[in-house]
Amino acid sequence: MMHHEFQAARQAALLTRAAQRRLVREAQQANKAARNGADSTLGTGSRKLFFRVA
Repeated sequence: MMHHEFQAARQAALLTRAAQRRLVREAQQANKAARNGADSTLGTGSRKLFFRVA
């Protein structure tokens, strides 16, 4: 394999891993948003109680 082919393969692998991490992060954020939307009431352990501005 020539040097530029090796570099291109490494770059492709790097971009693939970055895209996978981004997809996982977006899925986690969507899951968190869905849970927060379904659980919109303030619970006793909620941080919203501490940071609420009246």
